[in-house]
Order: sequence, then C-alpha cells, then structure tokens
Amino acid sequence: MGVVKDSATGEPMPFVNVVFKGTTIGLTTGFDGSYSIETKSPADSIIASFVGYGRQVKAVVKGKFQYINFSLGPSSFILETVVIKAGENPAEILLRKIIRNKEKNDPDKYDAYQYEAYNKIQIDANNITDKFKKRRIFRQFQFIFNNVDTSTVNGKAYLPIFLSESLSEVYSRRKPRASIEIIKATKISGIENESVMQFLGDKFQHTNIYDNYINLFQKNFVSPISNSGLNFYKYYLIDSAYFDNKWCYKVMFKPRHKQTLTFTGHYWVHDTTFAIKQVEMRIVDDANINFINDLVIALEYDLVDGKYWLLTKDYIIGDFNLIEDDKKTLGFFGRKTTTYRNYLIDQPKDDKFYSNPVNIVVEDSAHLQVDEFWDKNRHEELTRDEKTIYFMIDTLKTIPRFNTYIDIIEMVTTGYYETGNFELGPYASTLSFNAVEGVRFRFGGRTSNKFSTKIMLFGHVAYGTMDSRWKYGGGFLYMLWRWLSLYVE
Repeated sequence: MGVVKDSATGEPMPFVNVVFKGTTIGLTTGFDGSYSIETKSPADSIIASFVGYGRQVKAVVKGKFQYINFSLGPSSFILETVVIKAGENPAEILLRKIIRNKEKNDPDKYDAYQYEAYNKIQIDANNITDKFKKRRIFRQFQFIFNNVDTSTVNGKAYLPIFLSESLSEVYSRRKPRASIEIIKATKISGIENESVMQFLGDKFQHTNIYDNYINLFQKNFVSPISNSGLNFYKYYLIDSAYFDNKWCYKVMFKPRHKQTLTFTGHYWVHDTTFAIKQVEMRIVDDANINFINDLVIALEYDLVDGKYWLLTKDYIIGDFNLIEDDKKTLGFFGRKTTTYRNYLIDQPKDDKFYSNPVNIVVEDSAHLQVDEFWDKNRHEELTRDEKTIYFMIDTLKTIPRFNTYIDIIEMVTTGYYETGNFELGPYASTLSFNAVEGVRFRFGGRTSNKFSTKIMLFGHVAYGTMDSRWKYGGGFLYMLWRWLSLYVE
C-alpha cells in the first residue's frame, strides 16, 4: 500500500494506474492518491502510470508487507490539436442508463431463482502489541503469535483467530415474496452452535447494489447507483476496457456532501446492457458508526445463460473496535467471502415448498461433513491464513485451558452450560428481584443435542424470599419434521 503524489506540487494524484509488472493485477488510486494491492502471483516490481506523467517502477519483496510511495513527474510530448465541447458529464449519462435498466438487471426482479452459495467468514484480532502478547492468559498459547501478519488494507498487525465455512442452497421467489436457505454443510473453528451456523449462512449478509439503500449496522447507506444517486455522489468516467471479454466503462464516485451515509469507490458497467460488472466501495470516514473503523465491500457479477446478470462473488472486510473511539486498543477484522454457483432462473418450486415457517434450515448432518467433502465442494481453495486457523485451533484444542475458555464463551453466548446430556441455565434468570416474590432464585435446564436432536425436555424450580413459595414448570419441544416443531409447556 502507499500514496501517489505529483512530484512538482506534492498533491495526491487520484485515478493513477498501479499494477504489478508482468501481470494483469492492478487498480487505480483513490481520491486521496492512496492504493492498497496484493498478489500471490510472482512479481518483482510494481508500476505507477498516468496520462501526461512519466511512469515509475519500484521493486517489491515477495511475502512481505511494504509501504511503497510514488512521486510522478510530467512527461514531455506534443499533443495534436483537439476540440473539447461542453456537455453533460458522461459518468452521469451512464448512471441514468444504469437506473433505467435496473428492472432487467437486478436479480431480485426475476420471478424466481436458486443457487448454491459457498460462504467463508474469518475473524482476526488486530492491534496486536507486545504488551498484549505477554498477558497471563496467553502464557500457554505463545505459539499462536507466530501467525501474526500485516493487513494490506490499513497496515495493522493481525492474528487470525476464527474461520467458518458453509455451503447452502438458496431458493427465492418474487410474488409472493418468499425465500428459503438450506445449509447443507458447515465447518467452524472453535465453536459449534446452531444459532451461529444460521448466522454464517448467506441470507444474513446479502448486499444488493441495485437497491437504493444498503443496510449496514442498522443504518441505510445510499447506493452509488441509487435512483437519487446524483443528489449524494459525484461521478467520474476514468477508463474503458474489455472485462471478461465484455467492453465496460469504469466510473469512480465520491460523496457530494460531508457527513452523509455514502461510499467512495468505483464500478465497472457493461456498455450495452448497462449492468454492473464489478463494484468496490468503502464507507466514508465520517460515517460515525459505533465501533466501526472501516468497511470495504466488493461485488462481482457475470452474465449467465447469455441474458442474466448475476452476483458471482462478494467480499466484505470490516475493522471493528471493542472500545468506541479508541483505535489503538485490541480490535478485530471481520472478513466475509461468498461465491455463487449453479443458478437456475425462473424455475420456482411449488407453494408448499415456500410455506415452511422457518426460512433458514440447518441440515442435521451439516456439521458432520469430512475434509474430503470440503476438498470436493468448496468453491475456492483455502488461503494460507485460512489453513493456518484450522491448524492453530486443532492444536489449541489439545490444551485443557483453551477448552475451558471455549466453554465459557459458549455459556455467555447461549446462556446455558452444557454437561453431557443436560444444559444448565439460562443463567440470566438464576437470580432476580420483584415486588411480589422479593429475591427470586431459579434453577433450571434443558436436554442437549447429545441427548436427542428430535426432542428437548426442559424444566425449572424457583423460590421467592418474600412469598416463601416454591414454583416449578416444565415442558418439551418435539421436532415433527425438519421445519415444524411441537412446543408444550
């Protein structure tokens, strides 16, 4: 990562092309002249170039994070006479055509579609300091710090600590609106909990660039291709090129006003259908979202069956802090990568299929899939960091104290403590107070999935110090079939 500046003025240069020599891996600098780029391809140098300036080449060291800044100077050449006529911003013309063609390009406008989604979520601890490493809690786990790396997004040191994978089948119908996700397989490093598995599916983290507003952290951000986009953004047409054998235009955008819930970034748009081919954007610095330092979203679309523009990959990375407005304390990177395959368009299931009361279903065997299944079915190979997480967690599981920490985390997140076939809790109700009973003591629990995955028995006893009475209750929950349960209390 680094910054490109004008050598004469010292001003940052936006829209500069930065590319690894001998590859097609590149990007353009942002409005502040900054860039961030990485590659696993062999490359020994990086090039910065811009029309009217001499290009500059700098060496890179493979496998090492580097700050590489460029200072470009004007080049001397003669331009033939050209005539420039006043007219409308071509980027704004493109935006209007994108908006006019939303109805045919937005996947949510199709009558029905289904697909297979492969989802990865990685969590990394960042702002790792020497003081943090020396804490007593890590005394038996010092080997994990051998895996500390440096982010190419903002240069922070981070330690990968959590990884999940899920494979789902998603079915969606437009009229009447209905959606079902069946999670076929999940793999989680550290914690196995069905509520967590549901969160790791596709439906909870879906971004549609064609929506006028994109909901993030319970706030509505204006999409860069919103119908009212011209009121919130400035647009710049900066490039055109073949993108997967399709001629596309590249448009950069930035907020028109400060302190609005908007993005900065760019998108590529197809020249004839005016469908979005790719978009990369990050929330503005002054978005003022509690505990969120940064968030980047990237989406890729492909033409399927020669007529449907469909999302094939999305990537989100967020930089979170545990303490608000303190960017130096321990925080976390959250990364989500989802790829989409096997689309079927306008082939809806029958009404009975969509009438299930539960729209996210975890199959009973989802967490039982072996490594051979994942090697065959995951859409893309795990990265070095991702493989490291699984290895690190497997090693940590051999340390009794780590398993104790996992039990505590599960107890805090679920409210119950598992002891074999029984779970004690919920702990939040163990001690309470009210005007009738005074201090109320409650002890209860329920059977765990180790007892049965079809039936759950639960019960409790309670005693109040003011009314001096014992109370009790109980019941059972029976799964009649995968999407329907019988609850009796």
